[in-house]
Amino acid sequence: MVLKANVCFEVSFECGNKVGGIYTVLSTKARKMKELYGSDYYAIGFFNKGNYYNFFDEREMPDFLVPIAEELKKMGIKVKFGRWFNASDVNLILLDTKEFEANMVNEIKRKLWEWYGVDSLRANEWYNEPVAWSYAAGLLIEKLLKKDEFKGKVVVSHFHEWLSGAGLLYLAKMNAPTALVFTTHATRIGREKSSRGENLFEEVEEGLKRGVIFDERKAYDYGLEAQHKLEKASAWNADVFTAVSKIVAEESAYILGKWPDVVTPNGWNVRESYSTRTLTIMHEKNRKKINSFLEAYFTPYYPVDTENNIIFFISGRYEFRNKGIDLFIKALARLNETLKKEGCEKTIFAFILVPSSHKGAKRHVLESMLAYREVEKLVEEELNEMKDKLIDEIITRNKVLDLNEVVSQRFLQKAKVFSHIFTRFSDTLPPVCSHKLSYDEKDDTIIKELVANGLVNKKEDKVKVIYYPSYLSSNDGLLNMEYEEFVNGASMGVFPSRYEPWGYTPFETAALRTLVATTDLAGFGATLLELNKAEKLPIKVISMRGKSEEQVIKQLHDVMRECVYMDSERRTFEKIRVRRFVEAFDWNNLIKHYIMAHNLAVERMFKRTGKNL
Repeated sequence: MVLKANVCFEVSFECGNKVGGIYTVLSTKARKMKELYGSDYYAIGFFNKGNYYNFFDEREMPDFLVPIAEELKKMGIKVKFGRWFNASDVNLILLDTKEFEANMVNEIKRKLWEWYGVDSLRANEWYNEPVAWSYAAGLLIEKLLKKDEFKGKVVVSHFHEWLSGAGLLYLAKMNAPTALVFTTHATRIGREKSSRGENLFEEVEEGLKRGVIFDERKAYDYGLEAQHKLEKASAWNADVFTAVSKIVAEESAYILGKWPDVVTPNGWNVRESYSTRTLTIMHEKNRKKINSFLEAYFTPYYPVDTENNIIFFISGRYEFRNKGIDLFIKALARLNETLKKEGCEKTIFAFILVPSSHKGAKRHVLESMLAYREVEKLVEEELNEMKDKLIDEIITRNKVLDLNEVVSQRFLQKAKVFSHIFTRFSDTLPPVCSHKLSYDEKDDTIIKELVANGLVNKKEDKVKVIYYPSYLSSNDGLLNMEYEEFVNGASMGVFPSRYEPWGYTPFETAALRTLVATTDLAGFGATLLELNKAEKLPIKVISMRGKSEEQVIKQLHDVMRECVYMDSERRTFEKIRVRRFVEAFDWNNLIKHYIMAHNLAVERMFKRTGKNL
């Protein structure tokens, strides 16, 4: 497929600004975009001081950008140019629009109302910030199009989500000579409905069946009329409108009243990531790290078996219902009772990796971690000293080996001290939460659900739980692991989402050669079922459409129980299948959908502007 454009401006609040899943889409796709457009690919993002040094390598501005930056600076827009080093070092332009927002946001909102009927009278700063930023991005692109460097070239401007919509709408109003593409990753109303526990899937299905669309007057009930109307206007005024999955396409048809022109599935650079052999070696190393953490976490209360264990996890934003955290907990509780009745010899550890506001690790948990690491250090030092002593005992003495002559008194004394530390809480239960929350634990929804389902880490329980409300990092003081390392070391990721427009967490888990379960209400899961109707999937797709909560919990229970009893040989085989399966979602295979969208937008742009291709 031949690309019809020469230049691409890709505009997203998450270009060089890690907030959510769209960052992963754009940063992993960047390599293919750079191959397609070369040095004429520009990512345009929001300047976030907190992320500035993490992803942005500031460089000297190209000559054509200098006068534009000076012009925009007078309007309160600061332009920064550089490379996005987490995204194949593509060109990255960041816009600092704080001053511009303060001075111009009301004027921008007035124009959007007059031009497109976007009612933002009740909108707050969460709306104002992205609207001012994206409008500034539109101004930037308009000025770039007039430069000699871009004259005579075919330009595509690709905008993501409602947050970038004001920029697209400005260029559409100016009838700018650039093809306009708008992508929704999830409608704002759809996300809100699902978070409130409304059955979005059934509403969408029923609406499409009856040929009716969402009554946008109801957006006022949610306090989201500004975001919704901006999103809807962007979809209708773009040359090409795309969605990231069939699920989002159907949602858009109902919520926005417009079917996407193209579905642009999300991908990943699977082939560029670690090889299966490397991931196998990494798994052993990462599993040892997790097991060391578990021993340090639980041993002060009672001994645990980490040699014969299974590690489940769920991760993502704190969307208790959307992400199916409640379903995960209820299925774990049922699994706990099943395994106790069956006399299962394995111990199951379940991590809930869902960030929340906290004040750091609990003191006694941190003390246990530090003590465990001191024990490791002590044993390692003693073993080094014992080596020579053991050799000497064996080869130079004609008597029974006396270990008391080998082990130092210093070691024995310190061992007694540490032994006491690791029995100090034997009359209490291990905490279900590793960190001290910034609010009362009794008010935390996850903890309340764990307690309500009897998952409180009793010694006799086969399922032990750890709610870890902090982002994983190699220096967080407890696990001391990056997220990818943890995923690779675990047994299975379980993601029973009721609402997931795509689902990068199960996708990434599979790519890291770890067993995974998703649902048919997640874009990734639904796409898997659509593409592989006849083949038995190594990735478990829980059926949620038209199913009761009880039926879903039973499926989750059965999937996890199967993993518990799976022998190591089969588990290895299934992991290899999982890894191979997601290679179909490599960007090398999926970038064709973006080419299709850009080419169609170019054709429509020429018709719109009256120019010839």
